[in-house]
Amino acid sequence: MINSVCLVLFAVLLVSLQTQNNNLFLIWGVFTFILYVFSDKRIKTVIVAQAVFGAGFSLYLYTLAHWIPQIQSTEMHVFLSRISLIFVLLPLWLLSFFLRRPLLNYWRKPAWEETMVFPFIWSGFHRVSIAYFLAIALAVNLAVFIPFIYMNDGAVFAEIWLLAIIFSVTNALLEELIWRGVLLSRFAEGRGEKWAVALTSVGFGLQHFSLGFSWPVCLAFSVGGLFFGGITVRSRSILPAMAWHLVLNLLMVLSGLVL
Repeated sequence: MINSVCLVLFAVLLVSLQTQNNNLFLIWGVFTFILYVFSDKRIKTVIVAQAVFGAGFSLYLYTLAHWIPQIQSTEMHVFLSRISLIFVLLPLWLLSFFLRRPLLNYWRKPAWEETMVFPFIWSGFHRVSIAYFLAIALAVNLAVFIPFIYMNDGAVFAEIWLLAIIFSVTNALLEELIWRGVLLSRFAEGRGEKWAVALTSVGFGLQHFSLGFSWPVCLAFSVGGLFFGGITVRSRSILPAMAWHLVLNLLMVLSGLVL
């Protein structure tokens, strides 16, 4: 029950901040305060991590709305909009410093021989190695996006290749450091890895609303976040998810689905 409450509160926080719904934010604050007062140390870690994330995410949203639009250069606009995610990351780094814990627990060489189970990461009908799973995932992504890239006219690549690289690298690096790096680490310390994957996946998907995606699309991103989180905890490394995220971003730009 307590895990579900944490999940719902995190979703409410993200929705309230992106829609600027003060009433919803007040509800989040009241229930979070009550939960904090009557919870043990592990739950408090999750609650504080959510609150610190919320503070950084608010600053990030303010930057997107008030600072970035003034930039004239398209390349610089894209770069600064993505690099602004540092405002989310810095408060989380301060929290890790205060708690005297590593910034992220998954910064190591991937355990490629470990396995992923499809479709539920830990359970399902098919088990494959991390390396094979990543290869299949990338192949599926390529198969899905190649028709869109073709329809988008290959000649466009000459015009947007720099934007594609800037967006893909900065977005994948910073989003993964936030979601499968710091937040996954803090949530796993508080509620275990399975619930940490669920929490970060929901948050990862919902935060795309600030980038102009609809809520149904955001929920689809949450499903993708489950696999990003799953491959991180199973490989004990953020690097496979970061590489997968980068390639997926690049394909989305070249297909014309973003930017």
